[in-house]
Order: sequence, then C-alpha cells, then structure tokens
Amino acid sequence: MASFSIYAEELPAPHTTGGQPLMKVIGDRKSSRDYKAGATVSKQDLSNMLWAAWGVTHDGKHTVATAMNRQELVIYVITPTEASLYNPEDNTLTVVNTGDFRKLATMQDFAAIAPINIVLAVDTSKQDKPEFQGYTAGAASQNIYLYCAQAGLKTVVRAGYDREKLPQALKLPASQRIMLVQTVGK
Repeated sequence: MASFSIYAEELPAPHTTGGQPLMKVIGDRKSSRDYKAGATVSKQDLSNMLWAAWGVTHDGKHTVATAMNRQELVIYVITPTEASLYNPEDNTLTVVNTGDFRKLATMQDFAAIAPINIVLAVDTSKQDKPEFQGYTAGAASQNIYLYCAQAGLKTVVRAGYDREKLPQALKLPASQRIMLVQTVGK
C-alpha cells in the first residue's frame, strides 16, 4: 500500500457552469506540443480541469462513466515541485512525493517544461478488463481536451513515459497501472 501525505490541499470549487458552446469546443479541440517554459496554470483552471476529468457531479456520480460502475480511474498531477493524488470526493490534491518528476512523465522534451502533467491511471483491482480501463482513461482525457479548448490552454495526451521510474515516483500501489499522461500548459 502506498503511503500518502496527511496534508491535502483544497482546490478552489470548480466552476461547473458557463464556458463556450460544446460544438465550438469540439471544433477547437487539438493537440499541442509547444509550451512556454515557466508558464503556469491557475489553481482554478486545474480544479475545473480535474473536475471535468473525474469530478463528482450533483448526483454523486463521476463526470466519466465506467463499465459496471467500477470507478477505477485514479488521477495524479505532476507539477515542477511535486506529484499529487487527486481526491475527487473532496476536490483536493494530496502530495505523494516532492520533486520535479516531469522528465519521468515524458519521452519528449516539450512535456518536461510544461507546468502540468496529468497521469491517468486505473485501479486494476476494481476493473480488470483492459478495454474498459482504456475507455475510462480515454473519456477522462477527452474531457481534459475539451476543458483546455474552452479555457485557452494547450494539451496533448501521450503514452510515452519512464515505465520504471514514474510509477516509483508516484508510489503507485501494485494494483494501479498508468494508462496515459496528458500535458497541459500555455
């Protein structure tokens, strides 16, 4: 079992109304690989984006459906200073490790300078079918894409990362498996 910090940073409440029309955002959605070094993403944007990816809705469900309601998605956020676990029930980030792990989250230089890398993992003890795990991670990734398109942020989803060292840096339990990493920035 992974050991986690007892401190959880509360994120601002996500803005769950407003934004641009869905069809425009779908049309604007794209992958970007040019990020400004030193740029930041606001805590409000991070909160909104994480809620879009895996937040809890008004009826207690998540923003992404899962097969057989297994709720297997686990999200980690890598910044220049730490790696944190997203807790959707209370909209917090719990630090799992300190340091700059962005180079472990990529095999491409642009992602190592972006302010955020979101790790989409699954808990295989909750869902053991790879096709359902892939659906869940893909749906969360698409929601991140759509949020970024409407917020004027850049993003790209990737499957390349250090397969040995990133799980160690995140202190992943044996039951968790990384599916995708999504870079976010300006």
